Amino acid sequence: MPSAWVQHVQKTYRAGKAGGLSYKQAMIKAKGTWKKGGKASKAKASKAEAKEEKAEDEEAEEKPKRRRRKKKAQ
Repeated sequence: MPSAWVQHVQKTYRAGKAGGLSYKQAMIKAKGTWKKGGKASKAKASKAEAKEEKAEDEEAEEKPKRRRRKKKAQ
């Protein structure tokens, strides 16, 4: 049995086949209409959101970088 993603792509392909939609184009179009679902994707989404928030916090608190001294020519 194909995965939910493959079924979604096939459904999109069948809908656009009459209009000359290729399978590759159907995959690109399906990407825009795909909605993630299930426990696994929710867990991944929450982890990704937490990571983004942490990155934003770190950027706000980031100290200015110090300049390096040039070596003296001997």
